[in-house]
Amino acid sequence: MKRHLRSICMIVAFLVGGLFHKQLTPLGAILPASVALMLSITFIGIETARLKPQRMHLWVLLGIQLIGMGFWTLARLLGYPILAESLFFCGIAPVAIAAPVIVNLLKGNVEFTTTALVLSQIVFALVTPLLMPFVVQVEGFCYSELALEVAIQLGTVLGIPAVVATVLRWLYPPCKGWTARLRDVSLGIWIINLTIIAGVGTQRVLEMNVGWQDMLPLVLGSLVVCITGFVAGYKLGGRGLKRECSQCMGQKNTILTLYIASQWYVHPLAYIGPAFYVFFHNIANALQIALANRERFRSETRPSN
Repeated sequence: MKRHLRSICMIVAFLVGGLFHKQLTPLGAILPASVALMLSITFIGIETARLKPQRMHLWVLLGIQLIGMGFWTLARLLGYPILAESLFFCGIAPVAIAAPVIVNLLKGNVEFTTTALVLSQIVFALVTPLLMPFVVQVEGFCYSELALEVAIQLGTVLGIPAVVATVLRWLYPPCKGWTARLRDVSLGIWIINLTIIAGVGTQRVLEMNVGWQDMLPLVLGSLVVCITGFVAGYKLGGRGLKRECSQCMGQKNTILTLYIASQWYVHPLAYIGPAFYVFFHNIANALQIALANRERFRSETRPSN
């Protein structure tokens, strides 16, 4: 039921953000603190002692980077720089916070997925500032200036929550139970963040006065990246980790990429791709769960010899 509630709230958040974009745009100033608070609640509950990096994690992390940079390179070579930015944000995003939950529903390896989740956030925070100056190419800003700005922003929304969670767990170990107890609070913050981001993004797009024909390639490109991530992960995982790797490479922490994609140094239209990715990866999740349930039902009802 809560999974369906999350999907409904996601749609409502985008609708409210789109309708009240003028009123919500000034609230963009609170996004860094709001995103950091949401991630702090999640990080507190992660059992670091249970994280077990494997060689497969290296391939998953490499695959995420290759998808992001691969689609960016392809679009740039074809002469579509805005599409390239949008596809980069769709592909480069780290593993979604909800991925271990979905893998648990699929009866998969939750520890593997949780480890990939943590490692992907670290890689995203370290690598993205180095790549962004090449991806967005802002006139008047040198490589180091833009890289530093992105690093500070990611340090705020990822680094501070990690430090806060570590200190709290050291000072008060029982706090790790807060994540479960504050799950609804975290969902509420997620909805607020998504609403504000939708408002900021809508305002920036409307200021450009563009038509649907300009946005359609970004939407379709987002769908292609989403399918590529899930399918590539499924193939990479083989028989043992196909669902886990599919989730890790397909389901993205879109709040982070939407936050970065709504910044001044990114073309306003580039926001469209990751915004629609939110819908696409939730549809993929629903399909995976439905297929897993059908497979489980068949195995349970198959007559024994």
